[in-house]
Amino acid sequence: MHVDFIEYRPVRKEIELAEESDSAPRRYEEALVVFVSVEPEDDESVADMAVEDVYRHMSRLKVGRLVIYPFAHLARELARPEHALEVVRRMEERAKTLLPEVYRAPFGWNKALSISVKGHPLAEMSRVFTKSQARTPEVRTASKTYLILTPEGDSLQPEMVSSRSFPEEFRILVEREALGLESPPKGEPEYIRVLKRLGIDWEEMSDLGHMRYGPDGTLVFDLISDYADRVVQELGIPVYRVRGTNLFSLESRPIREHAGLFGQRMYKVEVDGRQYVMRYAACFQQFALARNWVISYKHLPFGAFEIADSYRLEQSGELVLGFRVRKMTMPDLHIFCRDIGEAMEIFKRVHDKIYSEIEKLGRDYVSLYNLTSRRFYEGHRDFFRELVAREGKPVLLSFYPEDSNYYWVLNIEYHIIDKMGRPREIGTVQLDTGNAERFGIVYTDREGAKAYPVILHTALIGTVERYLYTVLDTALQSKPPTLPVWLSPTQVRVIPVSEKYLSHARKIALKLSEENIRADLDDRSESLSKKIFDAETAWIPYIAVVGEREARTGRISVRERRTGKQVRITLKGLVSRISSETKGYPFRPLRAPLEVSKRPIYSV
Repeated sequence: MHVDFIEYRPVRKEIELAEESDSAPRRYEEALVVFVSVEPEDDESVADMAVEDVYRHMSRLKVGRLVIYPFAHLARELARPEHALEVVRRMEERAKTLLPEVYRAPFGWNKALSISVKGHPLAEMSRVFTKSQARTPEVRTASKTYLILTPEGDSLQPEMVSSRSFPEEFRILVEREALGLESPPKGEPEYIRVLKRLGIDWEEMSDLGHMRYGPDGTLVFDLISDYADRVVQELGIPVYRVRGTNLFSLESRPIREHAGLFGQRMYKVEVDGRQYVMRYAACFQQFALARNWVISYKHLPFGAFEIADSYRLEQSGELVLGFRVRKMTMPDLHIFCRDIGEAMEIFKRVHDKIYSEIEKLGRDYVSLYNLTSRRFYEGHRDFFRELVAREGKPVLLSFYPEDSNYYWVLNIEYHIIDKMGRPREIGTVQLDTGNAERFGIVYTDREGAKAYPVILHTALIGTVERYLYTVLDTALQSKPPTLPVWLSPTQVRVIPVSEKYLSHARKIALKLSEENIRADLDDRSESLSKKIFDAETAWIPYIAVVGEREARTGRISVRERRTGKQVRITLKGLVSRISSETKGYPFRPLRAPLEVSKRPIYSV
């Protein structure tokens, strides 16, 4: 409305989120008044588009004074108050870059209003702006560039990988990531058969890319989750366990901005006309919590940890059971640090821990260092040289176009080269310099001023699914293939040679169970050779056969899968051996009847 004057007086707050204001009347003459309602899907692009249209209209009217007046009664479906306030503030900020005088009525108040509207044909107009009308931002098309960095500090072009004596696994990484050379694998990977034997498969009654877990698979899943929790506690900093929701509103500016930086691989959900996103990592919940914490520099560094469901809308043709899925489980740790210097020191500790964990499995990583700023790399060469020195082998650097719009400056992907010769990212760590400000996470520094922490994002062992993938890929490269004892659903199977020794065999299985060893009893009316074959097919690490000699001497005949050896050992000795092998790893009891005959047969 083009007005002779508008006068309003704040009377009382209408909502809890109302801005602070006194009750003094305000009067503005010769102005354009814009009454604004914000709907759920509106964002900054819609606000900018509306202001630019207002500016053009005011230029035609030769009016230089703008009054923005929040007015909820123009729309049936209103955005949440916090989202509406963000959009209205954005309109005010944008208008101030275009116009000499911009005023705004306080948000969230009942106001007494007087207005005199001019009588010309353009004095009253109505406009509706939607996100679909907003201009699509220009997309950068510049490609990434690559360098090889050696432990000696040399920088080489990736094309030189074949002319130098680089490790074979590193050569595969460079050819895949930097040179685009990759031969597609042939046939179904062997580990998929093992997953299915554990009862882990796609859920056919869900969307593509969602897995289900039978009893054995669930036990393995829970053990890996417990282990991920234990690993983060070993970093030497306080780590707080948190939990939260999977659904976040795109009306919230931090969520919307973060989602925009992440890209298009997201599940979006509409509920009651409002747009939500299924979280693709634990960032949203942990940041939403941290923004409400009162943090001092004395509290830093500390971590927030959650084993979080994460949803990523991967392309259907790229889905791989147990590796590339649409619903994954992320043991996600965020470490809040005072500044970039402290973050780099903790980063090195995280880097070492990621390597120590893969080494426990008898594997090694080859690393891809993604950087969004070459300036950051050049300004911290000593930091990068130390990281590479710690690895003791070359790494591949990937430089995004300078000033790329990302919240992180460094993201390391730690890859194994699997049995089929493919790089597979497992562990990861990011150095985040943008999200603390975006989400309003602050701490009080030594001088009493407010500061934004630097945040490290890391999954020390990768997702639960990818850690299991690594375990199985490792197992399948040994003869015979063997799971770690701590992760084997059944650790000892006790087999009586005949029904005569069933009672004695049951006592042994029960005593092992009392010692926190997952033991079961094959009491089926099958032949001894059939029972042993089934135990070996299930990769059970210890098979204890009980007969007349075992009952008489008190020693058990045990076949150890890993070595293929058969030994005679006391019950105490067997307990001691397994306890030694599983020391430092979590334990969960067998969630099934002791007797194999009492269990349902799970189809594979």
